[in-house]
Amino acid sequence: MRRYSVFFVVLAAFCSMGAQHQTTNFIIHAPNAQIAQQIGQYAEHYRKEKAILWLGHEMPNWQTPCPLYVQITMDGPSGATSFQFSQGRILSMKMEIQGPLDRLLASVLPHEITHTVFAHYFRCPVPRWADEGGSVLSEDDLERDRHDKLTRSILNQNRQIPLRRLLSLKEYPRDVVCLYAEGFSMCDYLIKRSDRRTFLAFVGSAMHANGDWDKAVQTHYGHRNVEELEEAWLKHLRDTKNNPGRMPDIIAQNPTKTPGVTAGRNIVRLTVPPAQPLDPNPVVRGAMPESGQQSSWVPVYPPPSNLPPAMPISATPPSSSPLIPTLPSSQVQLGTPQFGPAPANPVGFPRY
Repeated sequence: MRRYSVFFVVLAAFCSMGAQHQTTNFIIHAPNAQIAQQIGQYAEHYRKEKAILWLGHEMPNWQTPCPLYVQITMDGPSGATSFQFSQGRILSMKMEIQGPLDRLLASVLPHEITHTVFAHYFRCPVPRWADEGGSVLSEDDLERDRHDKLTRSILNQNRQIPLRRLLSLKEYPRDVVCLYAEGFSMCDYLIKRSDRRTFLAFVGSAMHANGDWDKAVQTHYGHRNVEELEEAWLKHLRDTKNNPGRMPDIIAQNPTKTPGVTAGRNIVRLTVPPAQPLDPNPVVRGAMPESGQQSSWVPVYPPPSNLPPAMPISATPPSSSPLIPTLPSSQVQLGTPQFGPAPANPVGFPRY
């Protein structure tokens, strides 16, 4: 009987270790082989898709596959990706995701993969607003809509982070929700004015110029300084508050261009959802250490149609943290937000 007891204890311990599955660029550690293979298939798909979307080409295969740890839980979905940078190289990375399987495949995984694309492009920690705001663009229409509404709600409450301060942030502010919302809104606005490659060049030029955002704004978007860009962004939000389905052409003021000539990057065709705030208390994602050492981020996107469907697993909403107002700014009225049905689970926000 003792032998049988020891056998079952060892067997139970072995089963609890889960399964491991390796793809070209990932080593997946998951509860079982089926989940490990499914996560691996989606991870490789998103790795190719997001790189082509942002960079115009695939990333080369990583020399060392990225460890990807998966936990299936009934809690709100969350994730974190850690990078070790040194002298313009990525020495190592690790990805951890947890939550309901369907949300991991549809939301968390593509958001985390987008962080790896940014890390590959910049080879160093990315400014908070661009890293998180750009990764939100990998989320589905529902999440982009929610972040647009949250931005408008924050502005109406006079809680916004002034753009010059937002651009310079290297760590999360206390009212971190503002960073996510405003970061997304600014990324979305700039990309629709130009394209993703111009946006990456804009962020990169400021990073390599010791944070000279005024020069980067002048070079890539034709404004005299950050404040002028901020006014153009706020004007866009005001102009589109009652026209969620309209796609206006917005011509930016660009003194460097010849009169009568309109550069492609200055014509904006925007589709903006209704001014409707999302959950007022979403939680944050990720954390970046100092001095370009190890960095962590988190995420989100609908699963590709050519991949097998995810196992439907419901989730409970994640807990939220109190919001602390940031520096005051001038009131920007964008119309009274209209509340609609909120999703049961705020996608992409991790639990503490």
